[in-house]
This record gives sequence, structure tokens and C-alpha cells, in this order.
Amino acid sequence: MEFKEIQEFEMQGGFLIKDNSSLQRTNEWLEQRKGRFTGSKIKDLMGCGRSTAQKPWGSIEKIYDFGATCERYIYKVGKERTTGVRDMDVSSQQMEYGKLNEPLLVQQLLKNGIISNFEEVPFLEFPNYSNGGASADGKAIFKGELVGLELKCTTSWDGHYNRMYEPVHDKHDDFWQFQSEMLALGVDKLLYVVAYPGTVEKYDYNIVNASPLHQKLILERCKIADAAIELWDEYSYKEALKIAIANYKSENQ
Repeated sequence: MEFKEIQEFEMQGGFLIKDNSSLQRTNEWLEQRKGRFTGSKIKDLMGCGRSTAQKPWGSIEKIYDFGATCERYIYKVGKERTTGVRDMDVSSQQMEYGKLNEPLLVQQLLKNGIISNFEEVPFLEFPNYSNGGASADGKAIFKGELVGLELKCTTSWDGHYNRMYEPVHDKHDDFWQFQSEMLALGVDKLLYVVAYPGTVEKYDYNIVNASPLHQKLILERCKIADAAIELWDEYSYKEALKIAIANYKSENQ
């Protein structure tokens, strides 16, 4: 993450814009993620159907209840993996705003003494599992402890509400992303910083704790999905997933 001084940017319609910015996601980074289950989309992998939506994640039924969003994400990852063709990198104005302003938010956190020893991190695989991983915004020292760092530069109070109105729980927009990032980083805590709309000088933050249970379930779903993808040559997509789930149940009874 390359730092740039605020004066290098110009405001256009409330957004900080800089042409040819090196903060754009690189082709190498996109290639590393291709065909893998990755942090920002792990929420989709953990999607369930209506029958178990209200059940706790400790229940056996829930881990095997793959919802429609989950099936769609497995299809996407599997197609990238089996064809070598990844999704086009399409970005919105809000995403561009976030990418350009996150380094400025890091600078502000350092300046305010909220964090120290900031270090950018690359895409990291999950422990002992190469088909999944995550890209946190970095790691740093917070109150004397090494933590992961996840930044959100919002463009509206609606976006801020989605992230800060309630404590982080397993139905929070970013919960599964946080758990996957801590899993990949090997840390027990993550500092979650959400900037006010249109500025990096004001922000709120929370500490999120790692959940070994939820991290274990991420890896289990990844492995079931892997098994389903491997069956695509012999079965339809839906049938392959049903067989993979049944096999995993049988092996883990």
C-alpha cells in the first residue's frame, strides 16, 4: 500500500481522484485470487437456505445447508479454477474511492497514534489449505498487540450504518471477511476502522476477536466445495454438490 500525500489528489464530486494511481489492484493480485475462495466473498460461501437461517453455526444441519448464494459462488470459483478464465475486474466509483483513500486513512491512524508499526500484507493462503485465502489491509500494533487491520472508507451514512450500527456478529456484513483475514494472518484480533463519508480525518473503530469455530467452518465449507468441483466432469453442478456434502457427512460422523 503506497502512501500519497493528500495534496496529490483532487476532489471531484466529493471523491478523491488520481489518474493512473498505483493503488489500483494489480493483475498479479487478481491472478493469485483466481479459482480460490477469498476473504471478501467468504460471506457468500457461508450462505445458507431458509431452513437453517435462524439456527446457530454450532448446529450440524447448518454447515451442510448450502444456499443459492453459496452455490453461485462455488460455480464462479470452480469455473475460474477449471477454465483458467477469471471474472472481469469491474470497479464502481465507491470502490475506487475506497482504494484511493485507504492509504490516507492509514496515515491518519498513524498520525493520531491509534496504530504503530503498520505493515501491508499480500494475499495470504489459509493455513494448510491452498485453495483459499484473504487479503487484509495490513497488520499493525494496537495498544501493544499485533492485530490485523481492515479499513472501510464509506461514501454514505448508509454504508457506515451497515458496518457500525451493531456489534460485529455472524450476520454482520463483514463478519466472515474478518474471520478469514485473521485466519490467513494468524492473529487473534482485528482492528476494524470505518471512516466517515468523504473524509479520512474522522472515523470509528472496533476490535473484532477471532472465532475458532467460525474459522473451522470456513475451511470445512471450502473443502466440501472443492470436492464438488472435482466431480463436475461426472455429474451436474447441483448433483456434484449433493454428493460432496453426503460424502463429507459420512466421513465426519
